[in-house]
Amino acid sequence: MRVVEAVTSQIPREEERERLRLGAGEPVLRLTRTTYDAGDRPIQADVMLMPAGRQQLRYEIRLGPAQPG
Repeated sequence: MRVVEAVTSQIPREEERERLRLGAGEPVLRLTRTTYDAGDRPIQADVMLMPAGRQQLRYEIRLGPAQPG
């Protein structure tokens, strides 16, 4: 399996701002994640909207050949 994520920042739409209880002009992060199975077929898609000032995104990326399980 593998996961592909894309993160963008933007000013939220009015409905999003109200739901997240944000002040006017406060940006959000939109994280779009697609999960693929062993055959590289997409099996799940997620979209997360987060107040930008309240988040920390942390990624760990391993390089090199896969380790035997």
